[in-house]
Amino acid sequence: MSPRTLPVGYRLAQLGAAGAALGGTFDLLVPRLLPAHEAFLGVAPGGAPAATAALVLLLLHTLGAALVAVGLAALALLAAWRRTGLRPLAWAAAGIVVLAEGSNALAIARVGSPLFAGPLAFAALVAGGVALARPAPTPS
Repeated sequence: MSPRTLPVGYRLAQLGAAGAALGGTFDLLVPRLLPAHEAFLGVAPGGAPAATAALVLLLLHTLGAALVAVGLAALALLAAWRRTGLRPLAWAAAGIVVLAEGSNALAIARVGSPLFAGPLAFAALVAGGVALARPAPTPS
């Protein structure tokens, strides 16, 4: 892939990977249970037992760290793809983001939160961007 002519697909894939990392950062920074968590647990706002709230937040923060790593890894794979032209690197980036953010979106939807749209969009951007990107023409 020529650095001078970055295809739109490549930029979309980068945007999705960066979104995954930023979404993970959001999960890392959640200070208390969100309304969707409390509704899923069937408790009033602020009514979850302290141990339950602590466990949910611990899991959410751990998920956030993993999603930051996924987003950064995908960005590194995309950069390597740009540098080397090896398309399997791009599909590896798409695969890890689709797996991680797709699972995240399903879990968020099961909790009943509309925030599932973010991870779903990030996965679609990376996969769609990689699918749209065309290899640079080889010189004859």
